[in-house]
Amino acid sequence: MRSGEPGPPTDAELQSLRSQISDLGYQIDSYKTKKAAAFGLGVFLLLLAIGATYDLVTGNSGVWMMLGISRDSLNWIAGGLGVLSLALLGFGAGLIMRRDKSLPARLEEMESEYAEMLESKERTTPVENSRRSNRI
Repeated sequence: MRSGEPGPPTDAELQSLRSQISDLGYQIDSYKTKKAAAFGLGVFLLLLAIGATYDLVTGNSGVWMMLGISRDSLNWIAGGLGVLSLALLGFGAGLIMRRDKSLPARLEEMESEYAEMLESKERTTPVENSRRSNRI
């Protein structure tokens, strides 16, 4: 990311690289959060749909009647939850298929470059400090 200039990195270069690392890390975390949310909600809704379907098949819809939900409504609810859960699971799978596999490697490369720049700056800083003290 440096522009090929010899010498220690400037504070502006370090700040810029740190900002780029932060942005890339946020992008990776955001992707992982979306994927986890899609799969988590998809599985939860699928379990609700399976539970409602089980109650319909076994004839245990009495609990639902207490809530004011008829058998026909329960059919629609179970179907809707099933479709919605499959859509969310498909969305999560699509996120996995479309992900940029180079992002983690690029983040690691940027972090190692930042560490090298810091090390380079720390190596040259004591020398500059001793030169300044000799001038006094």
